[in-house]
Amino acid sequence: MKVRISGFNVLLVAGATALASVSVACGEFIRRDRSPATLVIDRIEATAGETSNFAGTLQSDVETNGGIISDSARVTMRVIMKDVGTTPTPVNSVTILRYRVTYRRADGRSAPGVDVPFPFDSATTFTVVPGSIVSQSFELVRHSAKLEAPLAALAQSIGLVYSTIADVTFFGRDQAGNDLSVTGSIGVQFGNFADPE
Repeated sequence: MKVRISGFNVLLVAGATALASVSVACGEFIRRDRSPATLVIDRIEATAGETSNFAGTLQSDVETNGGIISDSARVTMRVIMKDVGTTPTPVNSVTILRYRVTYRRADGRSAPGVDVPFPFDSATTFTVVPGSIVSQSFELVRHSAKLEAPLAALAQSIGLVYSTIADVTFFGRDQAGNDLSVTGSIGVQFGNFADPE
């Protein structure tokens, strides 16, 4: 038995397939968690050592004036409703409870303790209320990471720089008990840079 498919039927099938793909992607956003709200990171900035000069990338000095200093970052985030027609309530406020930092390199060599620092988890607590924008500081590079491979070797290698990307995932819970998470990234260059005067 021969089946003939007209050009119109092929277009109809292709259109339905495209619509299904868009619906799945949108549905995944809606069903990513059970909360009616979602977290959005507006920016992550970092500062080297004890300075307060936050910027969109970080030059992390593995040794500063003969000592080791951790590096801080600052995240700016907000809460939006998944359904734009929904009016948020205090129940939609999200309390961030912890975060995880992982490092990777653009060249694909990202073995922890060999190519990049080990990932780590840490605690933090702040609440993001719908309709507000919140900025919160956190530790991005632990001082202990500068004492471990591969960063420890950089202290003896002036001029050698490791370029990485730090992915930071924040985990929280809305006031109804629904878990939420959001990930942002920032470029981090590790090296033995000139000490500030």
